Amino acid sequence: MSNIKILCAGNPLLDISSHVEMELLDKYELKLGNAILAEDKHLPLYGEIKSGKVEYIPGGAAQNTSRVCQWMLKDKQTVCYTGCVGTDDNATILKTATESNGVVTKYQVDGSAPTGACAVLINNKERSMVTNLGAANKFNISHFQTEEMKAIVNSAQFFYMVGYFLTVSPDSAVHLGKHAAENDKPFLYGLAAPFLIDFFFDKVSELLPYVDIVFANESEAATLGRKMNWGEDLTVIAEKLAAWEKVNTKRTRTVIFTQGPDATLVFQDGVLSKYSPIKVATEDIVDLNAAGDSFCGGFLAAYSKGQDIAKSVEAGHYASWEIIRQNGATIPAGEPKTQF
Repeated sequence: MSNIKILCAGNPLLDISSHVEMELLDKYELKLGNAILAEDKHLPLYGEIKSGKVEYIPGGAAQNTSRVCQWMLKDKQTVCYTGCVGTDDNATILKTATESNGVVTKYQVDGSAPTGACAVLINNKERSMVTNLGAANKFNISHFQTEEMKAIVNSAQFFYMVGYFLTVSPDSAVHLGKHAAENDKPFLYGLAAPFLIDFFFDKVSELLPYVDIVFANESEAATLGRKMNWGEDLTVIAEKLAAWEKVNTKRTRTVIFTQGPDATLVFQDGVLSKYSPIKVATEDIVDLNAAGDSFCGGFLAAYSKGQDIAKSVEAGHYASWEIIRQNGATIPAGEPKTQF
């Protein structure tokens, strides 16, 4: 496993993507631009969308990031992804699709639940996501205590995780955070969704001290600002988050806030920088579903190869520009224009 340089952990999901009318969203009390965990009332939705035209795409935020990251790295099988799946066909679909992108998958397997699925409901390029975690919810720290995973953790030089994983196995998240801090390896983390900050904040605040680079979009950043009583000015929130408590003092914390088509804000070593994403004509945008995940994938690819933050952000913008012109987190055919 000495080949593995980057370890991503998260909730493996199969995205079931469908273009729907607003009536369906209203029926299930869903909002565009939101991501929620399915309640019992949402479960019939999965069957309902399957009666129309659907696409099956590997999903789960960190799995998207791992696939995009590996696509942008010349050396394949250097990114490893872990999370828990079931023993069903969906697990096979996920494994095959993710490994076809060159990613090494080391899933924990639990046959007591179906592989996680995410209904991605698209209306006029906006999305609403409803996740039934299924087997993803069964991940536990014992997986990291196997000899194989210990070797992978030791081999990995970079760690990436997203907030969604904190609803599943917060002790695994802290376990990786501690390893990264003790061995001075960068730990990168995406805040993920406002509900995680609102309802799982004890878990978020327990992990943040281990985080070297934080990613968020403008709504997640604003939610964090409210939660911390830092106000809603993103530049202030970025500065305060960068200075917030930190375990590994050999590295300062870098904070990166994406804002869709507007400038990405980066706060690093006391300085705020702004970087403009690549412009995309509205008619060329297919789906904004994995824009943030792919930004993190491009960033991670560049950063893992020693590029500075500015170059890494540029790589993130390039990856997003490619992926939002596809349906979901579909990896474009052919090699990327930018590779590391």
